[in-house]
Amino acid sequence: MPGSSGVTAFDDLPEWLVLDEILVRLPPKDVLRCRAVRKSWRSGTSTHAFILGHRRHQPLLPIIQHKLGICRVVRGSNDLKIRPVIRYDDSFEKFHLQAACDGLLIVSQQANFFICNPATHKCAPLPCPPLRPHFNFIDIVSFYRHPTSGEHRILWVLYTIPVRIHDAFQLPDYFILAVGSSQPRCIQWPTVSIQKYLPATPSADCPPVHHRRSLHWLMGLNIIVFDTVAETFRQMSRPTQFGDMVSLLDMGGALALCHTAPDCATLDVWVLQDYDAGTWGFRFRVDLLGMEASPPVHWIFQSIPRMVLINERELLIQRHIHHLLHCDIDGVFLGNVESEERLACWTLTRHCLQESMISLPLFEMQEEEAVNQEPPFSIVL
Repeated sequence: MPGSSGVTAFDDLPEWLVLDEILVRLPPKDVLRCRAVRKSWRSGTSTHAFILGHRRHQPLLPIIQHKLGICRVVRGSNDLKIRPVIRYDDSFEKFHLQAACDGLLIVSQQANFFICNPATHKCAPLPCPPLRPHFNFIDIVSFYRHPTSGEHRILWVLYTIPVRIHDAFQLPDYFILAVGSSQPRCIQWPTVSIQKYLPATPSADCPPVHHRRSLHWLMGLNIIVFDTVAETFRQMSRPTQFGDMVSLLDMGGALALCHTAPDCATLDVWVLQDYDAGTWGFRFRVDLLGMEASPPVHWIFQSIPRMVLINERELLIQRHIHHLLHCDIDGVFLGNVESEERLACWTLTRHCLQESMISLPLFEMQEEEAVNQEPPFSIVL
């Protein structure tokens, strides 16, 4: 803070130290405020290198979705809290969080898609691939940053439903669209045997895991791998004895698999130990019924429990639509996660918000053209 002479405690520090060691660790809102203090801070915190380095220092915050909006789970002084990010303006319309990447969120309302950065309150409509003349629908498979160009790209899947019951089933079309472009590129599957007419899991339900410059998602008893550089598909095996009650996780940079027991009482996590050989090793088990909690946890399973990792030691588990549990990988109960406002029918997504100051040409184009399409939601972060 400046003293009576206008001198601050930062005046005796080298400029690089202030930028690279102090400002880079602050939340986005604080950095944006600091830009108004000095021109050198404004220019220094606006570089591409600073913005990417700043994002890496921000925590990964699990996202919760409910019919009124989107929330994130943040760490308070003593526990975890649920705080709002986006509020929908019309709760009667169907909204969906489609994807998250680098602090950017994609939200859909029926056939309309919007991309926004909650930290900077920037938002713009997102074009999607053209539809065929027959009845069809679009899903986002993944939203990712291309490792070599740095572009933010979307992998879309387009389904066409046969008009008549005897019409042949058409394989889905996959498109890649760079955010800000209006020219999607069609990506073909290498063989019909990999597709087997099974749809890809939409990102809204279970986003692919980014590992080794590739996207990984489950399809049947296999893992589909999409190389984001070569833009090719292949499949890799997974333990088949787990059946269908599995999900993929990113566990500290390692590809992990969570298996839920048929009685939904235990969750086993396995880690891919040798990527090329495809060998998996058991990591830990969470026994929900045996968990010691105060007050005791009485499990009411309304669906398969959803689990997400906060870090390498801590987990969040949703047991039903009104309860979010915080525990560690040893099965130690750490508390229930409370919300500042009453939420109804909410879902713990497998997306995370890592706040950033990343901007997109799409945002700048909207401002220059002064024809902003107002999104049907409000950013309250």
